[in-house]
Amino acid sequence: MSAATTPAPGQLRPGAPVLRVHGVSKSFGAVRALRSVDLEVYQGEVLALAGENGSGKSTLSNIIAGVMPADVGTIEVRGVAAGFARPRDALDAGIALVRQEPAAVAHLSLAENVMLPSLRRLVSLVDRRRLAARALPYLRRVGLDDDPMTTVASLPTGRRELVEIARALATRPRVLVLDEVTTRLPDPERLFEVVEAECAAGLAVVLITHRLREIRRLAHRAVILRDGVKVAELEREELSDERISSAMVGRELGAYFAKREVELGPVTLRVRGVATDRSPARLDLEVRAGEIVGVAGLVGSGRSELLETIAGARRAHRGTITVNGTALKSGSTHSAASAGVALVPEDRLAQALIPPQSVTANLTLRHHRLHGLADARRERRHATDSVSRFGIRAATVDAPVSALSGGNAQKVVLARCLAAEPAVLLLDEPTRGVDVGARAEIYDLIGQLVDGGGAIVLVSSDLLELLGLSDRIIVLHDGEIAGQLGAGEATEESVTLLAAGGRREETT
Repeated sequence: MSAATTPAPGQLRPGAPVLRVHGVSKSFGAVRALRSVDLEVYQGEVLALAGENGSGKSTLSNIIAGVMPADVGTIEVRGVAAGFARPRDALDAGIALVRQEPAAVAHLSLAENVMLPSLRRLVSLVDRRRLAARALPYLRRVGLDDDPMTTVASLPTGRRELVEIARALATRPRVLVLDEVTTRLPDPERLFEVVEAECAAGLAVVLITHRLREIRRLAHRAVILRDGVKVAELEREELSDERISSAMVGRELGAYFAKREVELGPVTLRVRGVATDRSPARLDLEVRAGEIVGVAGLVGSGRSELLETIAGARRAHRGTITVNGTALKSGSTHSAASAGVALVPEDRLAQALIPPQSVTANLTLRHHRLHGLADARRERRHATDSVSRFGIRAATVDAPVSALSGGNAQKVVLARCLAAEPAVLLLDEPTRGVDVGARAEIYDLIGQLVDGGGAIVLVSSDLLELLGLSDRIIVLHDGEIAGQLGAGEATEESVTLLAAGGRREETT
């Protein structure tokens, strides 16, 4: 299908759908993840699948891709009934899934990863140069100009996601399901261009995303799930932030970002002349009680390294860090925690949680580390109280934390940090992969800490989030502070300019 024949927004889509889901239901024990969901996807269109964490989006995508069976319901591909017993069956039928969590094999080359679904024998027996030649067009299509023989492990996290998209395209799918793939991309624009080009060539795309602007940018339609039920289907002209978010959470978006007005106290955190692994230049930073200081910058600018250095997870090469006048020992997480510093890291699964362990175990990790084994009954009581206080939706406190949605897993991390009543809370991408409803709850938790006089350093790639929550924004470029913007002067344009290494014109 050419771009000229791609269905225009709001128009009826000709012919039969490429993919039809009818009456699909799925339960996990007593939890009903999906209830009689219908879905149709047509050639050449992008269908956004939206909903809060736990609404059933990923469950539905896994059923479509053959990862798990539906309890009830049918799936048709190009009018033919399909029963997928495994992902290979779905691939053979023309359905490719790219998941939110990385699945690339780190020790294999880019070419081997891209062509892995088509290999019928051991990688060691494959002509690697021929494989590289086959993989090259798909790597270039997603904007990867690296040597196909390079291992995936050598790539930064964001670019590894592109390898998985290239692998999906190499299967030549009829339907491409993208499950929160932009959360790890430093710049999703290249992916948007790929999606638009593939749709113009006739590919059908199911886009699962929490980012409302991505839905507005790419989608022809949006299907909204809430508590496993399809509650709305919106055409292109209806895709406003208010309409989408209202359908997702059952209420109007209202004041989405709301930094609470708090009278600022004395300086709580003082960073003086600190050089980090990423920032050889000396960095200075002060944060007062009740203040949120945002840190902006492109991927690789040194944002995460700064937070990890303050938290003692990295050793400062020089400089001093003090909390309420107490100097922290460089490279000591114990020193930082004892002084009241808590870090919510960027990658919650790899850095903050033990996925196979229970909600209780993850909520009491800090307790274990500082005090050794604790009374199991007291731990369970603490976990139950935390689940209630922080609105963590879990079937039971004994459930593995891996069973939680992204937003609820993040609230487990926040709950553990806030239980220590920190003087300084370091937040690194706190709402990445988190839906609109869970975001509002996380912002409320942040507000509670600020109300109590806590100091917050917030790193976020979401500029609207930074602008809405921060009292001031520090912008990093190549490890140096490129500028500082007050709440009244910070805009998306001014932050982006500084982050890219540009200079603001002086006003007279």
